[in-house]
Amino acid sequence: MLRAVSVALLVVLLETRGSEILNDAHIYRSFASDEIVPEVVDEAPDCWLRVSYKSGREAEGGNRLTPTQTRSIPSVTFNANDRSFYSLIMTDPDAPSRDDPKHREFVHWIVGNIQGNDLERADTIVEYFGAAPPKGSGLHRFVFLLYEHSERLDFANEPRLSRNCRNPRRYFSTKNFARKYGLTNLWAGNYFQALYDDYVPILQGQLSECTQTELTGPRNGTAFGG
Repeated sequence: MLRAVSVALLVVLLETRGSEILNDAHIYRSFASDEIVPEVVDEAPDCWLRVSYKSGREAEGGNRLTPTQTRSIPSVTFNANDRSFYSLIMTDPDAPSRDDPKHREFVHWIVGNIQGNDLERADTIVEYFGAAPPKGSGLHRFVFLLYEHSERLDFANEPRLSRNCRNPRRYFSTKNFARKYGLTNLWAGNYFQALYDDYVPILQGQLSECTQTELTGPRNGTAFGG
């Protein structure tokens, strides 16, 4: 009886403490075992990024969340240097599926020039779009990557994608985007995995092909390919 209670308590602790128990020493192994290295980035970050959703769930190094749980913009927190800027990318390298990623990557969120942990006053390039894996496509990895840079970057030539804008999100390249802006210091990262649920058709129904008016900046094909 005591053993059963102890096991149950351990499960509760694992579910409630979330990324507080993630060990930074394990991030290299996690990124490699789930092939985020080398498919998305060449090297893993040094520490975990805390990504917390209003549903009460967090990204925990490849744990499973649902599209319903990740529908709202998450809170993203990290140890920031006062004099540095940060740029955040959330991407799905498994579009339309991990077995056939012919649309790799589908970018879900980009926020540039973050100071401290203040994303609201930063430069939103791609508005947040939650996890929406197609039905029958299996598990998708949703990867958060935070880069540190010493100066404010000029993203004026990038298209600003609204939440409902679909086409330029496809064929995105994290590596090319980082190369274009000299993002060499991958400060932190995290990821979760998700399967289709009944909220996905609602999300997909909100997407549409972008009009030229909505693409407020030119695409140069370097990172945005759709």
